[in-house]
Amino acid sequence: MFKSIISSKKYWISVGSLGLVFVVLFSIIEHLMQYQGLAFETFLDAKIKNGLWVRYMLSRIVGGLVYGMILGYYFELRKRKSNKR
Repeated sequence: MFKSIISSKKYWISVGSLGLVFVVLFSIIEHLMQYQGLAFETFLDAKIKNGLWVRYMLSRIVGGLVYGMILGYYFELRKRKSNKR
């Protein structure tokens, strides 16, 4: 069942959408908690101008991908199990 889920096109679409939603929400919440509000100049100085943008983007991409893969697999497995009954 694992191989059939991983090779499904619906699974990868859900991975992408769940990952994107995770990245956006996580980034907004982290920004608000770290800078106590909207501080775009401080954010740009800390993340972009100091050369940490590669690490920042890579962490978001990997985090979103892992989150999307786990939840996408869970939802697809649950859907397939409920269809068998």
